Amino acid sequence: MSIIVVAQAAFSESGAHAFIDWSKSPDGYVLTRAYDGFEHIETWLGEDQKTVYLYEKWASKEHHQAYLKFRIETGLMEFLGPHLEGEFTVSYFHNAD
Repeated sequence: MSIIVVAQAAFSESGAHAFIDWSKSPDGYVLTRAYDGFEHIETWLGEDQKTVYLYEKWASKEHHQAYLKFRIETGLMEFLGPHLEGEFTVSYFHNAD
């Protein structure tokens, strides 16, 4: 059964826009969409123009965690770090019906 992932990142305003630009690059969601277990991703920007929310759908939590490990190992946190003003959090949800 698919799961929903909501990631939240507290960026600086310029950092939020840098992340959104990155997501549209060949290293961004192009790779995400090709990853095993990927089903859907949307990027939402908070009214503060700083907080980015990623709404994702994956085949399983394990698929997403493998993807996140891949991103961390290939430098995602080095890119995000200078742009963050707060935490990067990930929450998992399953359909309660």
